[in-house]
Amino acid sequence: MTELGATTDDATFARLLEDVRGHVDRSLAVWLEPRVAVASAVSAETGAAAEAVERLAVRGGKRMRAALVAAGYVACVDDSSSSDAAAFAAVEGAMLGIELLQVYLLIHDDWMDDDDVRRGGPSVHVHLRERLGSKALGDAAAILAGDLACSYAQVALLESKQSAERVLAAARAFARIQEDVVTGQLAEMSSAASVEVIHALKTASYTVTGPLALGAHLAGASEARVAQLARYGRPLGIAFQLRDDLLGAFGDTSATGKPVGNDIRQGKRTALIVEMRGHAANEALLGRVLGRHDAPEAEVTEVVKAMETSGAKARVEARVAELLAEARAALETMGLPQGSRGKQWLAGAVRALGERSA
Repeated sequence: MTELGATTDDATFARLLEDVRGHVDRSLAVWLEPRVAVASAVSAETGAAAEAVERLAVRGGKRMRAALVAAGYVACVDDSSSSDAAAFAAVEGAMLGIELLQVYLLIHDDWMDDDDVRRGGPSVHVHLRERLGSKALGDAAAILAGDLACSYAQVALLESKQSAERVLAAARAFARIQEDVVTGQLAEMSSAASVEVIHALKTASYTVTGPLALGAHLAGASEARVAQLARYGRPLGIAFQLRDDLLGAFGDTSATGKPVGNDIRQGKRTALIVEMRGHAANEALLGRVLGRHDAPEAEVTEVVKAMETSGAKARVEARVAELLAEARAALETMGLPQGSRGKQWLAGAVRALGERSA
């Protein structure tokens, strides 16, 4: 049954996501198994790192990025002549590559943020500390495990069954994704950098615009079409991260899997925090609570309440709506056939990424 308020496009994208999730989950397990075996034959430490990558990679995930690789591909081919299965086969290397790239980024992010849990299990650095019996060895192995996942991502992409020219174009786009993400991560350290610029680099690049570009390049799309997809994907990717900021403060923990207020305790400069700045009472409150890992629940709740009473929440929600409207308008300019899978998948992605509750 279609959810109340959902559209045919939403249901079509939901089916795509379900099909991609099953395909990627199976393919990742098969692809990683022999590589873990090779790593384990080198040394116990090497095997532990490879196994940790495998555990995180196959332990779940929405597979939205892989789905957008498929959507980018189908939006650039005659989708009436190709089944979903054929489209998945055409871009399987890129789908696995983008999911392994996310594993690399999650491993490093969790270590930098000192997060203990990821996808319902221990984060990689926590697992490896226990496995290797040392915090120092576990942390070093975790960083190297992330690097290993990054190398696996390159290999998977380069195994794509397309022409050398198309794979090279996709590889260049893949390198740009990594450059953008690292640039955004570094920019996040600065209090002067624009939050939306950071989101465009750190999140939109590897969550939306990058996956779409991978699929488009493997389809042999023109640079003009890739640029159109970027104009659609950039605002959607920013909206995705802004929604994540909102869920971090106002979401249902049972749905998101993240403790409410975790961003506050970690001192993250989310859009909500930026919108609170400039008011004396808010500044005093943030000065007491923001970035305090041991902040009492009552004080964290006070910050969350101030986000609402100060209008910060409403302003961020309004910005999300603007960005989603921008993405929808950009989609209309592409001239994709009405009712085509490519258009339905891209239209459904707007709601799935920008209006999600988890």
